Amino acid sequence: MALKPTLGYELQLFVSTQQSVEPGTLAVVAANSGVYTPSQADVLALAAAPVELIAELETDANCGPTDLVVTVVGTDSTGAALTGTATFGVPAYSSFTERVFPKGYGAQVTTAGNSPFKTITSVTVAADAAAIGVKVALFGIPALSTFRKIGCKTQLNFDPKVPLPHSVQCGRDLSAFIKAGEIPEGVLDITAKIPTFSDGLSRVNGRRVTGMIKEVKEDVLDTMHVFLMGLIMSAKATAGESVDAATLTATAKYEDICILLAQ
Repeated sequence: MALKPTLGYELQLFVSTQQSVEPGTLAVVAANSGVYTPSQADVLALAAAPVELIAELETDANCGPTDLVVTVVGTDSTGAALTGTATFGVPAYSSFTERVFPKGYGAQVTTAGNSPFKTITSVTVAADAAAIGVKVALFGIPALSTFRKIGCKTQLNFDPKVPLPHSVQCGRDLSAFIKAGEIPEGVLDITAKIPTFSDGLSRVNGRRVTGMIKEVKEDVLDTMHVFLMGLIMSAKATAGESVDAATLTATAKYEDICILLAQ
């Protein structure tokens, strides 16, 4: 079921009015060795509102023969010691078995009882030497219970924000060399029927939110959560003639994306 083509209705956008935080980033500098750099403002925000963490690849990654595993040590909302791990591995149902992942691929930082982190005291990595140079960002995301569905969606498009190919000329050959170029803006477009201006897109129009595109195959199998951090949507209303349903069409931009696949 997971490998069957996705139908339009199986992808839906949810939003939370609560904000995400980015407490720090980890750079893999050697086999089983990394340097963690915290962001003080987001560390303080995490302490004020503990949340669960996810890890996201800020670069594409070739993990070599073993999974890349990030271990986060800190405390939970009660001050008790808490340890969580994020494993960048290949989903068991995937036919693409190489441990090669694009920028934006993510993994949940799993803890006993899915406890939220209040503080982070250390971040370490277990990785093969092939992963040297990989950068991993940690994000705190709002509880899933805070997300609300944007109902009656008729169109949904988003850009996963991976580097664009860039050609380098040599003589007359305009693409003698191809390199990874600029990272485009994170863009999302959505059109939804208007149930009422007290609900849906109109309630978050122009407001900074955290987005989540959820994929549920055949209304049964939850296969993917795509988190969009720092999402702002600007929507305009369109009304046709007669019994045509009125719609809101939003053009949106976001700062960071994290794609979590069911394992």
